[in-house]
Amino acid sequence: MNSGYEGFEASWHDFFWDAEEAPSELPLIKKFLEARKGSFLYIGSGSGRLLGPLVAAGHDVLGLECSPEMAKLSRENFPDAKVLEEEWQKHEGEYSVIVIPAFTFQLFSDPQKQLTRLSEQADSLYLTLFFPWAEIAGDLPQNEWYFDRDVVLPTGGTGELETQHKIKEEVGSLVRKHRYTMKNASGNVVRREETVQRLRFFTDAALKNLLKKSGWNIENEIKNLGEGDNDELVYVTTLHLIAVSN
Repeated sequence: MNSGYEGFEASWHDFFWDAEEAPSELPLIKKFLEARKGSFLYIGSGSGRLLGPLVAAGHDVLGLECSPEMAKLSRENFPDAKVLEEEWQKHEGEYSVIVIPAFTFQLFSDPQKQLTRLSEQADSLYLTLFFPWAEIAGDLPQNEWYFDRDVVLPTGGTGELETQHKIKEEVGSLVRKHRYTMKNASGNVVRREETVQRLRFFTDAALKNLLKKSGWNIENEIKNLGEGDNDELVYVTTLHLIAVSN
């Protein structure tokens, strides 16, 4: 079982995103960067799905991606976008802005340590987090495989994704296992791969306390990618943060 973006999880990543009906985060990032100057770092730039359009729009953005397969896809799909194949924890550098969209931050261990380090390397931070309401409410069965989604592959046949999760609400821990299945045009299984992700999530109070301890002030907060400000439940929170020392 893999723990990173490789194999089907890497090569099918954009197919599943394109099939989503959720709003794109790209307009939010563009608007955030347009109000700022200097050099920008994008942590977890993946296949370049968002990085490429940002560079094409004229932003000076460096991508940082720890998955060799995702970095390779980015270079192939967006050759004008510069990507470093490196883990964030080992990266050195100072930037005016660091961007961490698409829940990447929630894959990090020791969030307070990482947020403190970020405050030492950037003046401002764009951060998007999700809260697993469906898992907490029991809308999705725990410790059981359930169908997530499927896509028609460009090579023919289908790619199916099943998910199994275990959640510990009291400590803000969510472990997700993904099972990817390739089927041919006749519906027969060609290959199957499994991956695992360990994510952290935060209540509103815990998050604000974490930001305060790690040296960040909230400049702006956007709910549900700007399309659900009046919703009672906030599934996704996008934060514009300013380092306290700045």
